[in-house]
Amino acid sequence: MRLIFTANFNKFQPINSTQAWSLFLTGCKNDNSLGKNPMIGKYLTVAILGAMIAQIVEVVLMAV
Repeated sequence: MRLIFTANFNKFQPINSTQAWSLFLTGCKNDNSLGKNPMIGKYLTVAILGAMIAQIVEVVLMAV
């Protein structure tokens, strides 16, 4: 059974970005697969945003 569908998980508790990324990457099976450090999720978010911004800049520069 998926973690998010259990009674223990859904108590409207806030989760940090590391738990959110862990749930996303494991298909909602595990909320601590990336560890307990909340900075890991922040680094992952910044890395993905940086890659997206770099791609947008590349497309804009190639169009000019």
